[in-house]
Amino acid sequence: MNTSSISVAAVIRTNVPRQSIRKDFMSKFTDYLCESFNTDIKHTNVEIHADVLMMRGGLSTPMMNISLYHNTNVISQTTKVNNAEPIAKFMAEEMKIPIDRVLVLFFDTRKCT
Repeated sequence: MNTSSISVAAVIRTNVPRQSIRKDFMSKFTDYLCESFNTDIKHTNVEIHADVLMMRGGLSTPMMNISLYHNTNVISQTTKVNNAEPIAKFMAEEMKIPIDRVLVLFFDTRKCT
């Protein structure tokens, strides 16, 4: 698949307050996705929902869920864990959230109806 046809969209939900998110976060994450998926910025979407009421494991400490929609063979059943790790690490560092509180889920849009 050539670079021009790879599309990536990330929908981020977090209980971190909006004012705690750095102003350059969305552009940094967009650049990160472009580099990670070898795609052009015009094929990349980032959406963030802050201040979301969330709980995992009975705790509402800072956390984040990322739904990552893609149309590339880079992500598969066998590679998704290896691909999720660096994304979770990037987000944990940028958002100051423990890495074990970052969940990355992949959705192949070629299989969605």
